[in-house]
Amino acid sequence: MSARMRILSGLGEKGPACLRLEFFNRRWLLDCGVGPESDQGFDPAWLNKVNAVFITHDHIDHIGAADEIVAAGLPIYCTEVTAKSLPRGANVIPLPPHGEIQVDGVTVTTGRTGHSFGGVWLHFELGGGVLYSGDFCQESDYFLYDTPPDAATVLLDASYGMEGLTQNVRIDSLLTTMTKLDGQILFPVPPSGRAAEMALLFERNGLTDWSMDDRCYGQVKQVLDARGSDYVDGDAIRRLRLLKDKAKHFNPDARLLLCHAPCATFGKARELIDGWGDAGRLGSSAHVIFTGFMPLNARKMVEKGHAHFRRWNVHPLSQHVVNVANDCHAMQVVPLFNSRPEDFGLVDGFDGRLQLADRFYL
Repeated sequence: MSARMRILSGLGEKGPACLRLEFFNRRWLLDCGVGPESDQGFDPAWLNKVNAVFITHDHIDHIGAADEIVAAGLPIYCTEVTAKSLPRGANVIPLPPHGEIQVDGVTVTTGRTGHSFGGVWLHFELGGGVLYSGDFCQESDYFLYDTPPDAATVLLDASYGMEGLTQNVRIDSLLTTMTKLDGQILFPVPPSGRAAEMALLFERNGLTDWSMDDRCYGQVKQVLDARGSDYVDGDAIRRLRLLKDKAKHFNPDARLLLCHAPCATFGKARELIDGWGDAGRLGSSAHVIFTGFMPLNARKMVEKGHAHFRRWNVHPLSQHVVNVANDCHAMQVVPLFNSRPEDFGLVDGFDGRLQLADRFYL
């Protein structure tokens, strides 16, 4: 069955995810993000003649415009975990964490992405197979990852571009930096992403003076209380259970603080930064370490010496992007969410398969 793809947002930029898949008289939207920078929004015109929306996971650059979808009364296909982040009144059709369903006569297969709680990649049995990964990571010891099936066209998270530094190298750098800083350290994190994973890292390294805010603990509680084993490694869940009582009570005086939001423009992270700034503590007895995407405010903090950046890998390295494309025997490869997707054309065997147009046939 032939189909067409339109990349509305996310090609050639670290921008919000929004793609449109069309076949026969059907038009499906894949993700509906806003941000991660504040001026990157969702165009309501993208909903014109859309019949259904598929959402891969609950991070703002993939789900941020969900209120527009709900207001339009459109059915939303996502996992039960992701559905908890949708506005009231959402018309949800649950996707399995790892399995398949039939939608309008098309087989839709899902698998876990190793990136977030409730996150899945999407495979559509159209045009020889279409794989849209959303965000994915193959290096997590916490989140589970499933290998996708063959697909003639793959649209893959390539947020790190040609980056090749492994998670082990990144973690060593992070721990080294932490030992050099006196006083408290704040880690702005996404609750459904690396908050619990980092807490487990601290415990493994004897860094027990940590605390997480209520938003982060809420996600830990959800992992422990509801379908956590669908997305999280069993050993990690067992270790989290031992930390549950400690995690539930936020201690703002702890040395290591895990707080929402990852951009630190709002939430408990923003509150702490403002308070430390007013007290003249930033950069002396109080520090911030960003580990993910760096919005403008975060970059300015680093420039002023008030914060540090030590990446925690939650997206694929370049070799992982290449491996997935090759393992899927893809004929068309679209690297998403980075400003230089053309760099993948330098990879041996990619030059004839790289697809950089924002609309094309499958």
